[in-house]
Amino acid sequence: MQVLSRAAARDGVLRRALRAVYEEIDASAGAGELPSPAALLLGAEPPGGRELARGPVGLAQVAHYGAAVAWQRVLAGRYGPPDALLAVSFGELAALTAAGAWTVGAGARAAYGLARVLARTPGGLTLIGCGEARAAELAVRAGGGRVAVGCVNSPRECVLGGPPDRLAAVERLAADQGLSAVRLHLPFGSHHPELGRQRGEFEEVLRGGPPIGPTAVPVYSAVAGRCYTPADDLAARAADCLVRPAHLPRILALLAAHGHTDYHEAGPGSALGRNAADCLRGTGARVHGAEGEGTGREGTEGAGTEGKGAERAHGRAGAVTGRGVRTVVETDETTAGRALGELLHGRHHPGRLPRLHRALARHPYRVAEAAAEREPYLYRRLRALLRALPAAAELHADPDGLAAALAWAAVADPRLGMTVVTQSVLGQGSLLRLAGAPEDVGPELGAVDAGDLRIGYLVTEAGRASSHLGAGTVAEFRPERREFVLRTAEEADVKFGGVPQYPGPRGAVVIARAVDAAGRAGGVFAFLVRLADHDGPRPGVLLSPPVPVGALPLSYHRVRFDGVRVPEAHWLRDDAGLDAHGHLHDPRTPEDRLRRTLAVGQDLWGVLPTALAALARQSAVLAVRHSRHRETRAALAPGTPLLAHRSQQRALLGALADAFALSCAAARARELLTAARESDAAGAESGFAPWAAVSRPLSAYKAHCADEAERIIAECQRRCGHAGLADGNRLAGYHGFARSFDPAGGDSRLIRYDLGRALLAEAGPGGPPPVPAGLGDPGWWPAVLARHQHTLTGRLRRATAERDRGGATPFEVWNPLLDRAAELGATYAARLAAEDLPRALAALPPDGATDALAHLAALRAADRAAGALLRHRTLAPGELAGLENALERGYDRLLPHLEQVERAFAFPDDIVLPEGFPSSLPEGPKTPSGPEFPE
Repeated sequence: MQVLSRAAARDGVLRRALRAVYEEIDASAGAGELPSPAALLLGAEPPGGRELARGPVGLAQVAHYGAAVAWQRVLAGRYGPPDALLAVSFGELAALTAAGAWTVGAGARAAYGLARVLARTPGGLTLIGCGEARAAELAVRAGGGRVAVGCVNSPRECVLGGPPDRLAAVERLAADQGLSAVRLHLPFGSHHPELGRQRGEFEEVLRGGPPIGPTAVPVYSAVAGRCYTPADDLAARAADCLVRPAHLPRILALLAAHGHTDYHEAGPGSALGRNAADCLRGTGARVHGAEGEGTGREGTEGAGTEGKGAERAHGRAGAVTGRGVRTVVETDETTAGRALGELLHGRHHPGRLPRLHRALARHPYRVAEAAAEREPYLYRRLRALLRALPAAAELHADPDGLAAALAWAAVADPRLGMTVVTQSVLGQGSLLRLAGAPEDVGPELGAVDAGDLRIGYLVTEAGRASSHLGAGTVAEFRPERREFVLRTAEEADVKFGGVPQYPGPRGAVVIARAVDAAGRAGGVFAFLVRLADHDGPRPGVLLSPPVPVGALPLSYHRVRFDGVRVPEAHWLRDDAGLDAHGHLHDPRTPEDRLRRTLAVGQDLWGVLPTALAALARQSAVLAVRHSRHRETRAALAPGTPLLAHRSQQRALLGALADAFALSCAAARARELLTAARESDAAGAESGFAPWAAVSRPLSAYKAHCADEAERIIAECQRRCGHAGLADGNRLAGYHGFARSFDPAGGDSRLIRYDLGRALLAEAGPGGPPPVPAGLGDPGWWPAVLARHQHTLTGRLRRATAERDRGGATPFEVWNPLLDRAAELGATYAARLAAEDLPRALAALPPDGATDALAHLAALRAADRAAGALLRHRTLAPGELAGLENALERGYDRLLPHLEQVERAFAFPDDIVLPEGFPSSLPEGPKTPSGPEFPE
């Protein structure tokens, strides 16, 4: 705290703020019988941190709390009100105070109460210099099941909590591995699942004090992992800090996804700011040091430094103020446009999207149905795109960048988009995720980046299409040459997928079952296989004639392997290995190995929704433009533009709204991908397919978004008549792309089966959640779907229990109930997407257009589901009585914003301009560049 005193001595504004806050605490008796913090900390000889800790129970906590609140006042006075507050651990109390949820005195009372609970809390905390995965591994190996990761401070630093003797064992193991491990000078534990009793005591303290009101500023919690909503019980959420971990990288990723780029530390010390800078390294975000601290960190751009201390580890630096894009733009209209652009396309370096635009505009779109014409054309477009993109490792480290590359490629040419899926997302993603060592596949990654090698992804087997639980293709190890030999054992094992026909080196990531030198079958692994060179297919690779697929014309083939040799380095072994005798050693079960091998699917599910949403938006824009310029000849109103007809307005305004909802879900999927890459669901059970075990929410987003995009694009096609069917107008290709991902990328029906089955297994007791009374409430539709999910879960549980009582086999139980399970899984996915609408609106500046889009999208979704809601009695008929009128008002509300939405949703004309469609709005620019994409 001497840092605080020195800063106050230099900064009169800070000193006055500290005195005012501490006097408010004294006047409210919120700190019990403690001595006045002002007298101690602002006196001639202020105590240090250890002296404070040796003082009366609660003094240190109340002093830290007051300092964070005062610092926040100083920041607000100098830089204006914050766009958001980030609360880390003990900083929850200061953040809730700064957000206006309670008074300074009430927050001090909470801090004092927490200190008294902590004084009786067993355990300790150790700061360890490694990432989350390794910290968890050390805890498992030496912690005896009693040590847990309590705080993830940065990619290079964590805090472990548990009994002191168990922590000592972990510290010894860490030292043996060359890792720093420092016991913190805190005589208590925190963020530990064994502290449930203490959590209950603290919650009672909070409920015994003044009620916690709504926050006037968004508060993002590192413990909750999200932004608090009005529906949150904040007393319970604040108490969760005692038992749940605080994850700073994950919440900063969410803040970044919501457009926050400028951060100021509010509290004594600089630990939290250094950690934030380390997490945000390379993103362009700016993390400013504590005011008056003199650290020289003012304006650090995503670059942190190592450091250790109790304040950083326990998050006691209070709240970080997140300043968003409003600090760098001139007008509210520009702010709204940029914020919407980031929602639709992700956050990027300013030059990223213009580079994509130029690369895709270099080669005009061509239908090119014949392979001899199509393959060279797609190859040229692919090479131009690759030159505009960073290297594979950098691209895959940035979900927003990977999603934008796929989305823009798919909008420019769906066939190019599918090539990016197979080559960049799945193929290179497998090499990056699963290679035994980077140098094993480094040359191949570089060759793909340069366009000198094209690769695909061969997982589907013709006899087992849509299910990947069993792979028949076999890779047998030959120890004398340290290589595998691939064989297609039966006709059902023949692979099916895209294999480029353009001359030159071609390869694929092939999914096959490994067999070691002793003939023992192992799990399913990925192998990098060279399929062809300049002279054609390599020995042992048999390609069928092209298999026509009219919905998305590419070079699809059946691929058979007959003794194809694959060097051991091209076995994407992950954490498995082969000893000198060729015996396979795999730390994972076969089920978990399959899940790990196919985990690249979560990369696809995280970025595919962005591409599907882009196709839906562009389809709606094309249909609106066609309808504006297409005159009707019917006697009812000859010469009237088609868009003047109410039926056409309902369809196309609705398509725009539904595409906006899809875009909000896509933004959430990108956030979840960032979080999913930090976790490993080892031991997750596979059911009908492995997909839900890889990532339940991301698989749900994939199934939901593919279905929604196909529906939206199909409606836009129908509303364009003959023009919607012409290949040159791309709507048919957009529809084919979306439709292909019903079975591709994990069969959506199997995903829904597994989602329903898994949700049933986890469902707990409790009644249906309450539903707001008004259709206009942003929380109405998510609450209705939550209730519907509860209803369907109860119905399915009763049905399975009835069949179980008869001694039926699992097949006999589930066979007649699969459609019910799919309905439950689809409802769960729809609920996730419904929750994304109010979440996205909360992150966007207030704007009539986005509000109208979100409101209409929710009403339309309710209208489509009305039959099921009434059939299952989730809602009574009277609760939907006003839906039809509300929909009509929703269309009227959106109609004045049509041109604004069209401009925001449209991609640049020079990459999407189809045959026979008008290029832009009547009075608009001839080549709109989308929402705020500077050249």
